[in-house]
Amino acid sequence: MASAWLTASSVRAAETPDDGDKTLPCRPTIACTADFVPPGTLEVESGALFRSLGAPGAGANASATATRQWTFPFLVKLTLVPWLQLQVGSNGFSAATGAEPESYFDNATLTAKFHVVDQARWMPSISFSGEASLPTFRGEGYTRTYDAFFVAYVTKDLGPVHADLNVGWNLWNLDAAPASQGLVALALSVNLPPAFGVVGEAYCFSNAPPVAPRDGGLLFAFTHSPRNWLIFDVGGDIGWFPSSRAYSLFIGMSVIPAVLWQGATGDNAPHDRSLPPYDAIR
Repeated sequence: MASAWLTASSVRAAETPDDGDKTLPCRPTIACTADFVPPGTLEVESGALFRSLGAPGAGANASATATRQWTFPFLVKLTLVPWLQLQVGSNGFSAATGAEPESYFDNATLTAKFHVVDQARWMPSISFSGEASLPTFRGEGYTRTYDAFFVAYVTKDLGPVHADLNVGWNLWNLDAAPASQGLVALALSVNLPPAFGVVGEAYCFSNAPPVAPRDGGLLFAFTHSPRNWLIFDVGGDIGWFPSSRAYSLFIGMSVIPAVLWQGATGDNAPHDRSLPPYDAIR
């Protein structure tokens, strides 16, 4: 393992990205791409999300009286080899208003994502992941739990339209009374000149009482990519179930801050795509 690392890193030392480095973010949709950037490429995604919560009792981590919530999610991704990417992230600092205000740093997530099929003329790109969600610091209105998430990703370019289909299974409260929740999300994106894009998505989470209510919505976003390695996004979504969430607004960015090493030429070259999908705000 050590010799393999030295061989790879000696090909190209850590450096800043150029236009040959193309980010493949999981912003701003719930569904994420099945594709990876090449080994050694570091990606960072971050944003701010405002949600208008529904009636009392809605929301896995929201108090019954909280009606407005801010979260600041982030995701750090590093492709180790063409078939394996490691991710670390969180919904970050969360704050909610109401009769019982909330202020806490949400669970940290550790993810191993495996790429199993490359996209071809008739074949989509396919990946799957397993994620552990671990509690952080005690905070006002925060329930410390251990959770697990499993997701299958299917990605296909259909002419000018880029499609990402995700099917997932969430297991909440593993340390207490586990609750199971399903996820289906389909995101479609189209590039618009010059360096702009538009994204639309439909998604749905099943009901998992008492931890997570059913949720879903129609999401839309606009993106701008001034460089291949940098993408900004802004948009919102309208919830299908007002008792859980009325609407959400978000803004964010995805960037490749550094290429830590470069593997062999041709290793998992990314597809020509400058649009998101968004970190799943679970």
